[in-house]
Amino acid sequence: METPAAPRKLTSTAQTRGLLMLMLSRVRIATAAQLASVITREGTGVGYMRRGLRDLRALGFVDYGRHSREMVWHLTTLGQRTVAEGGDVAMRPHAATGERAIAAGLAPHGLAVTDVIVKWGGSLIDWEVEVDHTIDKVRRVVSDAVLYRPSRGAEVEFLEMDRFTMSVSRLAMKLRAYEAYSQATYFEGERGTIGSTKSLWRQRYPDSRLFPVVRVVLGGREDVDALDRRTAALEQRIRGIRLRVDVAALPRLMETPSNKWAWQPIGLTDEQAQAHARRAA
Repeated sequence: METPAAPRKLTSTAQTRGLLMLMLSRVRIATAAQLASVITREGTGVGYMRRGLRDLRALGFVDYGRHSREMVWHLTTLGQRTVAEGGDVAMRPHAATGERAIAAGLAPHGLAVTDVIVKWGGSLIDWEVEVDHTIDKVRRVVSDAVLYRPSRGAEVEFLEMDRFTMSVSRLAMKLRAYEAYSQATYFEGERGTIGSTKSLWRQRYPDSRLFPVVRVVLGGREDVDALDRRTAALEQRIRGIRLRVDVAALPRLMETPSNKWAWQPIGLTDEQAQAHARRAA
């Protein structure tokens, strides 16, 4: 795609444009309203966000696709490279821009993930979406999003969004893949030497005391009773899992301040996870 010529006069500030690019680098795709809820007070100024996004598009840094009648914005490859050069966040090499996901009809899933991240509060810089965790040569688990706590010793959290698009069995299989990742090990040391076996996940998340909790958000329906039944079915499917798994219904989260969110544990409790970690040490 050719980079359009910049307009004679930009209608947004450089600070706003920089914030928009930084936010899009964390959530991959978002609407102007979602971005406004983070950047402006109480979500006001959606029109100003749109002007900033139009300026960035004219400069070649962002583009959009459509979900229904709504514009869904994403960084371009040039935009990703520019954010990476800024040094505020680390950009993965060859990370997808979000354009293909929108074109493939996956915008509802990505926007739901963005909804949760935005509503969660705190700094968006602490988030990364579509994080690949390789277990071995044939197994991997890709997290919808990962929350990296900023302070040393703070816990990482995994986020999984379910929109009723997969069966409970497949969702349970993904959680079992997380369990496999939590138990995977690697040998530290040269071949033929005396080394030690260490947990694979600690190589990536050395500051977490325990394997990260998996937060599963159930959406795709406004009927919370149906989502509660899905929670019960999922809990039955993963019975005995050696993993912390917490579940919440998306409609409830969207109606409640994040500091009052209630998560239903369907895996190990924190105390059980701590005891399991001590036995494994």
